Parts: sequence; structure tokens; C-alpha cells
Amino acid sequence: MSNKAVYEKRIEIPEDCKVVLEGSKLTVSGPLGTLERSFPEPQTRIEIENNEVVATTFISRKKTRALVGTIIAHLRNMFVGVTHGYTYEMKIVYSHFPITVEQRGQEVLIKNFIGERGVRTARLIGDVKLEITEDDVIISGIDIEHVSQSAANIQLACKIRDKDRRVFMDGIYVIRKRKGESVKSIV
Repeated sequence: MSNKAVYEKRIEIPEDCKVVLEGSKLTVSGPLGTLERSFPEPQTRIEIENNEVVATTFISRKKTRALVGTIIAHLRNMFVGVTHGYTYEMKIVYSHFPITVEQRGQEVLIKNFIGERGVRTARLIGDVKLEITEDDVIISGIDIEHVSQSAANIQLACKIRDKDRRVFMDGIYVIRKRKGESVKSIV
């Protein structure tokens, strides 16, 4: 193994963020909170130089270069999360039976889904904030992985089996993803 880096990527640290590197664990702090993530890949090295985080590798394989890009992408998501946050907007869709959505701790209870007597549950991941209105469910937080996985759990809890999806379109669907000021619409 040589001392010269084969591949490196850099990302600038925003002025309102603070980054601490302890071994392979990075801690990013900002106005909205703190996120921690460990990058235990032995093929890569992470360093902080001046006002930048530098991820490098000494192996010229395609997979190890991809690891460097993945580390930078995770850091970019962490910077956006602690400065602006993430919000997923979901729409409650039903045709005949009105769906009732409630939160109990880290669980979301979906009642009267297509007239079922049973209650469907979805689990919220991590530290996310859930806001339920009559026709909307809004999930927000600073960790994109927790926010998106919580939205996916709610959407999957409403999955209809053994019926034609073109006819039975009831469910709770993600319609909009927001980060900071920009809005990425799915509809």
C-alpha cells in the first residue's frame, strides 16, 4: 500500500456546521441538532483539512472509489439535515371508508383501512416529528434516513394485497419531499 491517495473527494463544511472526527466516527452539529455516523471501511480514510472534509482511498478499484463518493454523499445529507432539516408530506387517499390515522409513541395506527376491523401499524424510526391532519401526514426530522424510512413504513403498512390496485387505490402515499427551501415533488 502506497502513501499516495489514488482517489479523493472533498466537501466544504458550511459555516454554521461543526464537524468532529474521532477515528472513523464523524459528528456533525448544526442549528437544528447533532448527527453521528460511523464509516468503518478500512479501504478509505477521512480527514479534516482547513474547512473541508476529505475522503480518500489508496486502492484503485471501482468499489472503493464508490465508497469515497458514498461517504461524501452521507456527509452532504448530514449537513443539509442539521441546517435545514427534511420533510416528507404524505396524502391519505380513500374512496369509501375514511381512514383514521393516530400516533401512539413510536407507532402510527391506521384504522378503518378499506373497511377492515383490524388496526394496521407502522413504526417510526429515530427522532422524527409526526404531524397528522385530516388528509395529510407530515414527517419531519434532521436525519434523512429516519424520515424516509418512517414514510416508507407508513406507505407499506397500507399495501393492498389480493385486490386490483387499479380499483383499490386507498392508502397513504408520499407526495412531496422537502429539504430546506427547495421542494421536490413526486406527483
